[in-house]
Amino acid sequence: MTSAEFDQALSAARQALSEATPDSAPATGTGVAADGLIQATAEAGRVSDLVVDPRAMRLPPAEFAAQVRAAVNAALAEADVTATPEAAALPDPAALARQLEELQNQSAHQMARYTQSISEVMAALKQRG
Repeated sequence: MTSAEFDQALSAARQALSEATPDSAPATGTGVAADGLIQATAEAGRVSDLVVDPRAMRLPPAEFAAQVRAAVNAALAEADVTATPEAAALPDPAALARQLEELQNQSAHQMARYTQSISEVMAALKQRG
């Protein structure tokens, strides 16, 4: 594999990794409780919307609070992409992209040094004989 082919392969890998990186939009989740009378929406770790049907307010206060809490917790859990063990085990694509770029830069510099050394040796051999 030539230097240019190696560089091209690394560039293709970086491009594929950048395309696989999830959008930077925050994860959104929804939670529903009290038979649909309470709906919560969470985004970026915060509750962004809470809709309470007036009929839900007929519930006893403790039950009403428990249902609101259930809807909010469900929304937050759905929005938290790191809550699943599978997602937590995945490497950070942005960090991988940075490491791949660093590897590509290091390999390009190393290949340039090798090429320079070979050229110097070839020039010395030519002068000798």
